[in-house]
Amino acid sequence: MAEPNAPSGRRWTDDAIWDAVDAWRWVPPSAARVGTDDFELIVTPGAFHLTFVYGFRVDPPDRADAALREAERRITELGGNGTRFQWTPRLRPADLAHRLEAHGYYPLQETEVFAWELRDGTGAPQLPDFRPTPGIEVREVSSAPEFEEFLRLSGEIFGDPVPSGTLRTGFVAEYERNLRETGHSDRYLALDGPRAVGRAGLQLAGPVARFWGTGVLEGDRGRGVYGALVRTRCETAVRRGAELALVIARVGTSGPILRHHGFRPIGTVRIYETRFSEGAGRDRPA
Repeated sequence: MAEPNAPSGRRWTDDAIWDAVDAWRWVPPSAARVGTDDFELIVTPGAFHLTFVYGFRVDPPDRADAALREAERRITELGGNGTRFQWTPRLRPADLAHRLEAHGYYPLQETEVFAWELRDGTGAPQLPDFRPTPGIEVREVSSAPEFEEFLRLSGEIFGDPVPSGTLRTGFVAEYERNLRETGHSDRYLALDGPRAVGRAGLQLAGPVARFWGTGVLEGDRGRGVYGALVRTRCETAVRRGAELALVIARVGTSGPILRHHGFRPIGTVRIYETRFSEGAGRDRPA
């Protein structure tokens, strides 16, 4: 196992990395964004019409339950059918996770934050040691057929429905705008010959390179495809001036790979979910 990435010279502290995590929002095209002093809501279009809750910070603690009810009131007014709540150790009050469960939220997913400093103390690039994978080519998406394949793989890998309607139109427009304005789609395919076996996304936010949407077809895991997608995005991020690669990884799949290759573990992020039944009840999936 590689030693954790820790260059001499300027170093990203854990607090600075948590700042970068807190600033990261998933805002799909056509989403509505509602901010208050206590939280931010991202209302996503689509059949499930989920609303994501970010940045919940309420002090004093005795205001927390009222703030949760206020968030849910706004969500239902916006037509949301359910909520996914991103919990990080920085949210307040300190017992927020227990309060969420008391309000009918259940833990959906536990992820882990990993970071890689892309430059050493002199500013020279430093990359994780993922060896080239024979037969696997990673290519940035640059054509409509490749973009369609990128969308299709999301369903096959993650079980998500292929975007349609307004959401699909928004994704296509975002892809075309990125290519037109930056020359980059920030979406990648891993190819085994003509066959796409993996996909990944990249978003640059100042000095931070956010790695998102990384997945490999089940039958092609264990071949180094994931590492090839990570290495390619690190190379691209360095060329485009980034200093830090940031990944929110699944604990049981990508997390161990990143840890083995020296990515620095920062802490845990959990997703809690609740779904609203018609008539003000709550459903928990069986």
